[in-house]
Amino acid sequence: MNISKYAKRVALVLALILASLVGYRAVTFKLGSDAVKQEWRTYKPTTIVDFGSTKSLSILPLVNWHTSDDSLKGEPGVSYLIKTDNNTILFDVGFNQNKESPSPLEHNMNQLGVNLDNIDTVFLSHAHLDHSGGQQWVNQNTFSIGLQQADLSDKQIYAPTHTTYPDSLVNVIPDATVITQGIASLGAISRQLLLGRIEEQALVINIDGKGLVIIVGCGHQTVPKILARASQVFSERVYGLVGDLHYPIPEGRLNLLGINLQRYLASGEGPHKPITQDNMIDDIDLLKRTGLQVIGLGGHDTSDQAIKHFSDSFGVGYRHVEVGRWITITD
Repeated sequence: MNISKYAKRVALVLALILASLVGYRAVTFKLGSDAVKQEWRTYKPTTIVDFGSTKSLSILPLVNWHTSDDSLKGEPGVSYLIKTDNNTILFDVGFNQNKESPSPLEHNMNQLGVNLDNIDTVFLSHAHLDHSGGQQWVNQNTFSIGLQQADLSDKQIYAPTHTTYPDSLVNVIPDATVITQGIASLGAISRQLLLGRIEEQALVINIDGKGLVIIVGCGHQTVPKILARASQVFSERVYGLVGDLHYPIPEGRLNLLGINLQRYLASGEGPHKPITQDNMIDDIDLLKRTGLQVIGLGGHDTSDQAIKHFSDSFGVGYRHVEVGRWITITD
């Protein structure tokens, strides 16, 4: 057989397979997007009234892209330590992209003097690899702080979708739910991404005399839906927002074969309508109209250019999100 002709046939077959996969993904994306839009229009969340408050709120980034010190490890993942009057919460558990032991989260906790024994609650924003400790754990509907799953049997664990953990009860809370005094989940908000559908929840903390601070893991929900859901569920005003909001503009942190994965697979309205700077500017205008006083934007899924734009826009109200740097809301 002529090798040149054979190679051309193989290339043609591969091209047809690739085109079929792209076409299938485009169809499923459209169907999924339509379903999510319909659910958003018809869903009526339960109102939460007088769920208490906390006088203090401090947030310590444990895993994120930027670090405050060279002794700390940064990566395109997320984990926060959140302290209120009565609770210490571990929000997400990072990525451990290189399967290290200790993981970046474990390393940073040790460097910063954070003891797992002092944490009473684990709050998972959504089941993506960069928030759950790696894809191997997501595939098993679970999560992990390191290569081995630590004992969390004495913790309260909350997740928006079916999740398990050895010797522990995971509270699955798809709807807005009070967790404890002054602390609640915003409830899962659905989003159809090119890489699949995701349900993401945010943590809501009511600060006495100020209002709500919303802590966000990735921001797949989108800013307009986060603010809309907060107004539907709570009577208190939104005072602040800290976390990651997914602005990989012009480039994201994860690239494969020259493809900006965060921009094309995990944000925007599909590969033909990726997120733009105009979308981000619209969100900034919306946040300002709500009267937001404090905002801090993580860099695991947001570019340095976008972070600077937020910093310039909010001025003294902006807080830098860096591993090892406390963000104290009630100073």
